[in-house]
Amino acid sequence: MNHSPQPNTAFALLGNEAHHLTDVLRAKPGDTFEVVGHGGRVFVAELLDGGEAFVVEEVFSEESESFGVVLYQAVPKGKRMDVVVEKAAELGATRIVPLVTDRSVVKAGEGSKLERWRRIAESAARQSLRTVVPEVVAPTPFREALEGAEGAILLHNGEGVPSLEEVVSSPASLFVGPEGGWSEAEMEYAGEVGAAFARIGPHRLRSETAGIAAVARAGAALEAKYETMKRER
Repeated sequence: MNHSPQPNTAFALLGNEAHHLTDVLRAKPGDTFEVVGHGGRVFVAELLDGGEAFVVEEVFSEESESFGVVLYQAVPKGKRMDVVVEKAAELGATRIVPLVTDRSVVKAGEGSKLERWRRIAESAARQSLRTVVPEVVAPTPFREALEGAEGAILLHNGEGVPSLEEVVSSPASLFVGPEGGWSEAEMEYAGEVGAAFARIGPHRLRSETAGIAAVARAGAALEAKYETMKRER
């Protein structure tokens, strides 16, 4: 029996997948559902007894690969980063980079935290039928992350700063600071390396809320631009 979906074969459901289907969605043997396999292929499968399923057919996934959104997130307190990773993966972020900033009050741990974030990202992407599971990298210092970011946008609610939708382009690298905000040195350095500045609204948001909102708004803006380009071809 295969452990990865293939046409006309049975495969084993992993623990989290089985729990989500049977306990959360209340699926019963004979019910059908969609599942993402290796390489981003999407299948319709029928639930069997004993934690197994049978692939009925492959379906075409229209998820666009024309743009990508990378989230650079200052790690918030407690387990809020778990929520950021989960929601960013659901919303289509292609990469998630935990940030260490000048005003970070939380030490971005590695090891078990990083592995947990990666498991959360994979589970969220698959349950959302995303064909791309976002990479979650080890915590990275702000300046080092900014140097390697393409299309960097620093989220900042300063006076006269344009909205995210006005400046976002593909690929987009969204930098979300800690609760205490960016330091003057970080703001200055971002300007020196050519990063754009943008806001996501007039109100002050928690760091984790800002990260989720930024991914959602950037993704929606890029998708709208992509659809406009398709119609104009």
